[in-house]
Amino acid sequence: MDESMEDVLMKRLRALEHEQMDLLQQVVDVMRHALTGNHAMFVESLAKVVGIAYVMAQELGIPPERLDREVVIALMTMPFDPESDGEKAAKEVARYLKDRG
Repeated sequence: MDESMEDVLMKRLRALEHEQMDLLQQVVDVMRHALTGNHAMFVESLAKVVGIAYVMAQELGIPPERLDREVVIALMTMPFDPESDGEKAAKEVARYLKDRG
């Protein structure tokens, strides 16, 4: 018997809820590792945050290329502390994303 549209949507919503919880846990881990100075675990958790974001986007029908474009736009419009290197780093990341597309 074929699944109803309602059943399919409910499964997708449950999957997204699970991924949202995973994403939040990874964000917590990123912050914890940043505070403790555990560079290796910080990078691993940060990679998981990015990976989960790409998977969630894909599941919602947003291709990776579109997400890359949106990240570039977000990076170019983010306010950065003038005392930090955030703006320079954002430009480098944006250039990387543009070059790989």
